Amino acid sequence: MIAYSRKTKKNVKLPAVFLDRDGTLVYDRPGFYLTDPRGLKFYADTFKALRLLADLNYRLIVVTNQSGVGRGYMTLARSKAINMKLVGVLRSKGIELDGVYFCPHTKEDNCRCRKPERGLADAALRDHAIDLPASFVIGDKLSDIKLADAIGAGAILLKSGHGRTELREHPRKFKDRVVKTGILSAARWIKEQVAGIR
Repeated sequence: MIAYSRKTKKNVKLPAVFLDRDGTLVYDRPGFYLTDPRGLKFYADTFKALRLLADLNYRLIVVTNQSGVGRGYMTLARSKAINMKLVGVLRSKGIELDGVYFCPHTKEDNCRCRKPERGLADAALRDHAIDLPASFVIGDKLSDIKLADAIGAGAILLKSGHGRTELREHPRKFKDRVVKTGILSAARWIKEQVAGIR
């Protein structure tokens, strides 16, 4: 589902960074669902990281699973309100997201939009001109890495959020993968890759 999408030039294809939300941009407590906009708490480095990525001319697109809706912990309207607060806070810091796409379903629903399925990314591709081979997915779960593989983008796992637990439980699945401490170190790594290409 689309929580937010701003108009961009369809004739200008740019790479994107597909960003997980909870555990990547904002704090995530394992076992708890963010169900109130007032509980939105950004990591200290989020703003600096997103400014860096924007300066590198990447589209900034949030793709997030929000099964709390499907599980009855919050309404669809509440989930959208949380995402719109995310947009608003970032805008107040001079950062414009290009889109926020979320899946409200549970794993048992077997939908096509829940990561690692590519439905959320496909929705973003319909709204924006994106250079997928030059794009990245950043997140704290194996599902984010699998999404990157599904769309042919680069993948970065963060140790924030659920990242350290994922690394501990699935060490072989992250072999030869890019793993960074947090969102800022991931953004800096992308900058290094771009500098190497140019």
